[in-house]
Amino acid sequence: MHRRTFRRGGLVLLGLMLSTAVGMTAAPAVAAPLAARPAALELRAETKWYQVLPEYEGQPEFLYAIAKRVLGNGERWQEIFDLNKGRKQPDGGALTDAAVITPGWYLILPPDAKGEGVQTGELPATTPVAPSDAASTPAETTAPAAAAPAKDSSSGALVWIIVGVLLLAALAGGAWWFLRRRPTTTGGAPKAPKPGKPAEPAAAAPARTFDTAAAWTIDRALQVLVTGAEAAGRPTPSVYGVSLDESRIALRLAAPDEEPSEPWEALENGRVWQASLRDLQALPASNDIASPCPRLVTLGTAGGVRELIDLGQATGLVSIQGDKAAARELVASWTEELSSSPWAGGVQVVAGDIRPHLTGGERVTIRDAISLAEGEGADTAYTLRGGGSDTDRKLGVLILGTTPGNRELERAQSLVNRADAAWVVIVLGQTRYDRWRFTVSPDGKLDTGALGLTVYTGNSPARAGN
Repeated sequence: MHRRTFRRGGLVLLGLMLSTAVGMTAAPAVAAPLAARPAALELRAETKWYQVLPEYEGQPEFLYAIAKRVLGNGERWQEIFDLNKGRKQPDGGALTDAAVITPGWYLILPPDAKGEGVQTGELPATTPVAPSDAASTPAETTAPAAAAPAKDSSSGALVWIIVGVLLLAALAGGAWWFLRRRPTTTGGAPKAPKPGKPAEPAAAAPARTFDTAAAWTIDRALQVLVTGAEAAGRPTPSVYGVSLDESRIALRLAAPDEEPSEPWEALENGRVWQASLRDLQALPASNDIASPCPRLVTLGTAGGVRELIDLGQATGLVSIQGDKAAARELVASWTEELSSSPWAGGVQVVAGDIRPHLTGGERVTIRDAISLAEGEGADTAYTLRGGGSDTDRKLGVLILGTTPGNRELERAQSLVNRADAAWVVIVLGQTRYDRWRFTVSPDGKLDTGALGLTVYTGNSPARAGN
């Protein structure tokens, strides 16, 4: 029995050695032409591209808005991101975060792009589109150069073949020694695990990364940011996102700023400011200042990092799609966060067509909720925070539990388009006016689309208090 096993094992090992030798000999011949393709694609004469503007119609540029203008569909932002990810830009930066693009960058566009700002032809010479000089030479001169290393690759392949054979021989010897020392078993069946032993748990989505003190930690960092800016006589940067782990906090800025105040340090060409929580605790902070992002809510966690977004930075409707139950849970957590977090003290939250277990009140119509947000004072609308008669409130979040009809949709869009940007509208469903479109799965996985973040929502928002 053992001799047959050894013979079969020897044949298998011999086959592995032969296949490895053949694969090592053939690999160099295949790799070279594949590596040369991206440069040729980027330099085609009909390449379409777009230069990112400082702003468009008074708003910062985002990939979603660019895709909507030049491709006719904002959901095609991913194509633009894939074409430009990691490409060096004139300022030395590179596109790594789909939600952050810098004015002056050149973006390669899909071939069907058209409209205002779309250029056709080679990219400007100031853009280092290729990692080597070979990309800037014509195809006629690059072809012989690509064939030059053939001799070196063949000799190198021979060395790798010898090394591979020696390694496989060593493995074969080790396997033979192990089989000689292994105790025999009846039937040749593998030993079964002990009954009742639990299987290794799969990597679960993190439902909660921090306790309720996370809200106060974030608020303290924002207070230090504003206090430091006022002391330096400079405006507070516009923050659209916050990332928090156990030791550091990072702020994602709507506009790059490479000269942060202490103790912040600029990353990603000024698009991100980062500081340690210990350093922030040592600095003074004023408690009677307005938060720079009062409509900040928790998206979820990823890799032990809590990710938050300022809904006020969305210059259009925010759409929540996917699993309906998970979407309601996400909106419920945002409602709780906006109703109890220290940075949202001046935000009015109004809900329409939301189930009672989310609001604690009577379910009302979308029409009544929009009327209250418009200031018409519908008595039947349910206000989660503040009251419909409070005319001093300046910021609000309107949550619509279903996709509104055409008339109500136009009214909601008018709220978003107000010059004072007073209202953010969240819709559980899809509309034609979506600026941010999030998709949530039954397991709590949240894809933020153009923002470039994928997190797990859990069901515990950062809130102040128990």
